[in-house]
Amino acid sequence: GTFAGDKKQTGAFLREMGTMFTHSVLSGPKTSVRAILGTSTATFTRPLAMALGGAMKGDFVTSRAALSSLNAMREAIPESFQLFKKKLNGYWAGDLSTIKTRYVERSAIDDQWQMYGHWAETRGNVVDKALYRTANMVRGLNDSSLLTYSTKIMASTDDAFALIIGRARAREKAFLKAADKLPDGNFQNLDAKFFRDMEDNFNNEIFDKFGNITDKAAEFSRKEATLTQDLTGFSAKLADAFNEAPWARPFFLFARTGINGLALTAKHTPGFNFLVKEFNEIARAKPGSNLSSLHKYGIHNTQDLMTAKAIQNGRLAIGSAALSMASMAYLSGNLHGNGPTDRTQRQAWKDAGWKPRTIKIGNVWINYDAFEPYNQILALVGDIGDHQQLMGEEWAEDRLSKLAMALASTATSKSYLAGLQSFVDLFSGAPGQQQRIIASLMNNTVPLSGLRNEIGKVLTPYTRELGSDIQSSIRNRNLITENIAADPLPIKYDILTGKPIKDHNFITRMFNAVSPVNFNLDYSPGRELLFNSGYDMRTSTYSAPDGTDLSDSPKVRSMYQRAIGDQNLEAIFNKMAQEESIQISIAEMNYYRKNGMSDVEPRSFPHYKRIAKVFDKAKKQAWAKIKRDNDVQKLLIQEREAKIKNRKANKGTIEKIIDMPK
Repeated sequence: GTFAGDKKQTGAFLREMGTMFTHSVLSGPKTSVRAILGTSTATFTRPLAMALGGAMKGDFVTSRAALSSLNAMREAIPESFQLFKKKLNGYWAGDLSTIKTRYVERSAIDDQWQMYGHWAETRGNVVDKALYRTANMVRGLNDSSLLTYSTKIMASTDDAFALIIGRARAREKAFLKAADKLPDGNFQNLDAKFFRDMEDNFNNEIFDKFGNITDKAAEFSRKEATLTQDLTGFSAKLADAFNEAPWARPFFLFARTGINGLALTAKHTPGFNFLVKEFNEIARAKPGSNLSSLHKYGIHNTQDLMTAKAIQNGRLAIGSAALSMASMAYLSGNLHGNGPTDRTQRQAWKDAGWKPRTIKIGNVWINYDAFEPYNQILALVGDIGDHQQLMGEEWAEDRLSKLAMALASTATSKSYLAGLQSFVDLFSGAPGQQQRIIASLMNNTVPLSGLRNEIGKVLTPYTRELGSDIQSSIRNRNLITENIAADPLPIKYDILTGKPIKDHNFITRMFNAVSPVNFNLDYSPGRELLFNSGYDMRTSTYSAPDGTDLSDSPKVRSMYQRAIGDQNLEAIFNKMAQEESIQISIAEMNYYRKNGMSDVEPRSFPHYKRIAKVFDKAKKQAWAKIKRDNDVQKLLIQEREAKIKNRKANKGTIEKIIDMPK
């Protein structure tokens, strides 16, 4: 409600429920591991960019200072690990009343909770008492170390990296101070003890007596690496808009983290760097000018400005290299983006074994999502390439809108911004999307949703075929219950081999549960042919050859998929991929793509017709094989009855139209 000054306040009940929701979402084992990888990459690449940028400008003092700070980071790792364990023990024991991470903030003001309770129990009405008691129970869950373990690990991680960044800053300042004393730049007569002593002198300027960072430049670096910079401008208003509507907040849980993550990526991406206000202000600033506007970036003197410019130049050089490597990888067929913008087509590709957001190294496809901030650069190249080459009926008319959708999918593919896509889907009216989103919200409201999901995948293998109902979606997020279910969710089968999708052994499932980086073997020639052919797989198993609708019959779809896969279409496509005529047809289609002849569709080429013929034959045989099954017969009867009912309804409508007075 609103209080003095018309300032809107979130009630304690909703605040505690939102906190529990956040802890539940973050409870997966991958979350903390991925946070550590992302923070370490942002931390250690900063001095690398500084060294590279300084060398590019001929400022070798700044470059050597960056290398010295990088060495300080390496030396601080054992000390930071000790701090990590100490902090984690403190958070786990509940000794600390304040905990702040990139995702959750909890402060000592919550100690007033008992006062709220006293008011509710002595003066409140029945509703006040019910809300307080429910919120108190949820608060107890939010104080549980087990239910909030991932958040505590990430809080300890951020504290440990703060120490590393502070030590690096002290070494950097020590080196620059020594450089001032030696204008000729000759450090040969100075040993490690000299720099260590100077570094000790600067430690008091970097840290206070409690170990907190006080140096403005180091503090800015810490916030940048941990994605905890305060939001400003449009992003801050967007976050406020979601916060003022509690029902919408689950779709934008990690506003600060997500937007800071995009900003960090933009700083490394040529062209996109100009969208970041910080980059433009630092780039335009001149040495010796008034730097008051740059104080918020930790820049207070000319040397700080030169350091910031070196970091910017180095980041652009690294980003340009990543962009070039990604482009070469895409052109050689070794990079995937998010896939087609059409959701059903993309899902059909995934069901056939295609892996989004992966790069091929050797004979293995590696998921690059955890390689922040360069993952977005790789995804951007893959998405733009895919959608510039996309051919189909509507491609000629809306290529720009599809490219815009590709860029949007690249941005929202970050795990902490994916909720925005769900927010759009909620109002899009797409079949089954609203039920899926509602089921996800309901599941995430119960503690440990992320952990439950990963445990279910470990103990219950295979991807499941789902219906559009809420119950199926919730069960799919808790697959461990399928081991005792009377009617388990049907298994999704590979239509090329007939094997269950994600048929991994136990060790692989354990690795995938904790590792944010997944590895997949190379595709067979037949699968590669299918993905490159332009064949529309959207309706592969959602309708039968006789027109029977299977979209609401997951069990029948599962049987149908298996019956198609049992014919070993992969072997057929493997042989087809070796035929010279097929290779010429693919090359001809690619020629049309590259030359902008967007009115020519893939279905007009011989390879597409051959693939369609194989699928049509396999579908007919598979449908004939399962048609006598009881579940299929029930579906056919329901379909027949629905057609008769619709025919009667339409007949009555036509008669009414005929009888209407003119």
